[in-house]
Amino acid sequence: MNRKAYARIVTLIFPALIFLALSVATGCSDSSSTKTTTTPGVEAIAMTSGSGQSAAINQAFGAPLVVTVTTGTTPVSGAVVTFTVPTTGASGTFAGGANTATTNASGVATSAVFTPNGTTGGYTVTATVSGVTTGVNFLLTNTTALVTSSNFSFYVTGLEVIDGYDFYALAGSVSVDSDGVVINGEQDYNDADGTTSPQPSGDIIVGGSLRADPTTGQGTLILVTNNLSLGYNGTETLAVQFVNASHALVMQFDDSDSSSGSMDLQTLPSTLSGGYAFTLSGVYGEYEATVFGGVFSITGTTLQNGTFDVNEAGDVTLGQTFTGTASAPDSFGRGTLTLANGGIGTSLPATVNYYIVGPEALRIIDVDPNDSAVGSAFGQGGAAFSDASLGSSVFGVQGNSWSFLYAAAGQFTVPASGTAEGVADIDEEGNSVSDQAISATFSIASNGYGSLTLTSALEDLSALGIYVTDPALNLSDPNNTTTGLGGALVADMDGGLVGTGVLIPQTDTSTASFTGNYAFGAQAFYDSDEGCEIRANAKKSNDDGCGGPWEFDFVGQGSVAAGALAGAGFTNDRGYFFDGDVLNTGATFSGTAVPDGVNPGRYTIPLVIAPVDGFPVTFPTTIYQADGGQQLWDDLNNYDDEDLYIGSLQQQGSLTGISAIKSPASQSQKQKH
Repeated sequence: MNRKAYARIVTLIFPALIFLALSVATGCSDSSSTKTTTTPGVEAIAMTSGSGQSAAINQAFGAPLVVTVTTGTTPVSGAVVTFTVPTTGASGTFAGGANTATTNASGVATSAVFTPNGTTGGYTVTATVSGVTTGVNFLLTNTTALVTSSNFSFYVTGLEVIDGYDFYALAGSVSVDSDGVVINGEQDYNDADGTTSPQPSGDIIVGGSLRADPTTGQGTLILVTNNLSLGYNGTETLAVQFVNASHALVMQFDDSDSSSGSMDLQTLPSTLSGGYAFTLSGVYGEYEATVFGGVFSITGTTLQNGTFDVNEAGDVTLGQTFTGTASAPDSFGRGTLTLANGGIGTSLPATVNYYIVGPEALRIIDVDPNDSAVGSAFGQGGAAFSDASLGSSVFGVQGNSWSFLYAAAGQFTVPASGTAEGVADIDEEGNSVSDQAISATFSIASNGYGSLTLTSALEDLSALGIYVTDPALNLSDPNNTTTGLGGALVADMDGGLVGTGVLIPQTDTSTASFTGNYAFGAQAFYDSDEGCEIRANAKKSNDDGCGGPWEFDFVGQGSVAAGALAGAGFTNDRGYFFDGDVLNTGATFSGTAVPDGVNPGRYTIPLVIAPVDGFPVTFPTTIYQADGGQQLWDDLNNYDDEDLYIGSLQQQGSLTGISAIKSPASQSQKQKH
């Protein structure tokens, strides 16, 4: 039997056996195993609230368990709902032994007060009603004592290697106590090729740990989920680099995937409201690289005033309208946007789930089964925008893991309203141009929807959609309300380039400000014959005739003094770019940034990345300084590998109060899937 066939058998059979064993041992059950006798009059039971809670043993949960019973869209009153608890292990009891509740006129049934027993751990309570074959599960956790906890939203995207080589997106929310124990959470995964989290429930995060060094902010986040198709038998590992106690750069740190993203402390509003700008990047249709960008507003549950642009593998449509609905967020800040395209041409995804960072920051993920995309939606703060909303800025834009390989970054000033001029770099699959003078015109409508057109050549980059955000919002770190504020999201609307990015106001170009400790990271793509061959075998290819990129990712931390960077961190090198181990802790990063004498705020740095196991590589990198707190950097091709990346350096703040086990990560998962 060949290795691929063997791996496939192990992937399909071994996780199922483990899940069966775990289910028996913990008393947890999948909702599909809960069946009742079907009777007419009731069609659906849905969870309303109460899942995701934790409470100390023998102390009551703070909220009851609530469900809604309907037939079609009509509430069913008088239906008896039964709540079933595990008979062994961690569990609990209902006040007065009342494990049933009857629906009211609105179809809502509310449980009696529920109190944990004396056993710690996570478990499910299943609610069922006669007439519906499948119940709903409430995820609950009994803890040893009252502990403080924090919820974080996270998202990553990159190259999937679990079952073939595909684009993938992951977004979620996780609750971590002050000891670094992952209490619970929810997430959504989608590769548009058969591996998609079940909807509408998503995946449940049932445990794990967050370990971080209190001095450097480096560590790992381990998430144990109930979806055995993900990670290793349902366990995902992310490398974490805290910028401050409420914001971290993250990347995948196991052999299952390559990806980059971020993690941010949650502050949950009661409802969403106001205007938002958004971008999404992914694959659509016949697995074509696709990006969306636009604006919309939310009032109550109504999503309205939507305008979006789309670029599907170079097929560009601008200014389409859309409407929709927005569900209320659950206790993890997770909700659903149901979208309806009001124009013609390529449509938006029909179903997009969101995870709240704060009232003006959402991570959004397409959960339709045959397409996938991930991105962000940022509030607009009630501002009325115009061309004057855009001033001196730095920008970066990059394709995703399934697009034509390219990355561009630059900076510009605004000498007159609606015009821009500056300098930029671009790399298109090894054809790179550095230190290129640029000029542009732009226009911005009152709702923040706009466009920027380059009037001087930057290779094939000429048309960008820009979607302006709240001038009091930091797009890199939404919990930062004092520095790096304002900007816009960017989507490339060129016929030959498909990518997304960010535009950040440039307020400080002083070299004296570029000093101190920084967290940094990047997502790098590079071409390889092996990558082309694999994608060709999968019958998926890009317009250039090649199967697309491989990927490596890195996050780290270090000091900058007189332009010299000295740091260390993690690398995930699934395609063996460095010709060593896939996963590395303790990789070093070094180089000296040299200021551009003509363009203040621009630097060049020969960045040397040296994995512990593998060969060091020097990357000719350009840095664009928005201010002392944040810079964008981009690599412009190296040797024959046609590599490129866009990433950021973010000045570290206080790490006091990191919700994590205060010890460095010492071991990574290197098993073969």
